[in-house]
Amino acid sequence: MKFTPRDGTIRLYDGTATTPNYLELKTDNADINHPMGQPRQEEVLVLFRGLMDAKAHYVKGSDEKLMGAVPITLSATLDDTTDTRYLLEWLKGMSDAGATTVNAKTLVSTKVDTKRDGTNFNPAFADANKFTSNIEYFLNTSGTDVLFQINEIYLPLEEQSIVESADGVNINLSGQCYGTIVYTPAGSFTAGTDVTA
Repeated sequence: MKFTPRDGTIRLYDGTATTPNYLELKTDNADINHPMGQPRQEEVLVLFRGLMDAKAHYVKGSDEKLMGAVPITLSATLDDTTDTRYLLEWLKGMSDAGATTVNAKTLVSTKVDTKRDGTNFNPAFADANKFTSNIEYFLNTSGTDVLFQINEIYLPLEEQSIVESADGVNINLSGQCYGTIVYTPAGSFTAGTDVTA
């Protein structure tokens, strides 16, 4: 089965408590690439004097792999219903958290909002200017639709591009996910406040 055509809706969310702000992007020809889930700890083999015996076992490795960022890329043609200016303001704010305002709405970083290890909130960035957002999008199937939530994404401004041509406005986003990755069958977008309103 093919998921075609590649038209859809992608939402960027901030971390405002209770009712997050979001920017909805109507897209055509979208390509999104990310892992299906977050990393797991490595299994380190323990052998007695380097030999296999009945006492051989595995222990969990460092949490560095568990907490490490994973790449995410997204490219799409924006529909003319999308106000590109708001997207530019949002992306700019992700590298300058001191000026994170979109359409007079102050955005809050989603960093430290999720728990990669299942117990502790993820650590904050050392650089306070870095700002993360969450992304949500649907895969429409012939059966039950699937909602993906990719949390704590950092999109460095210098790695993003917008290309305007006779065929439309294309965005190419490239960043790192520091939070959880969740998919929910028959899910729905997180309720929030539309920054374009």
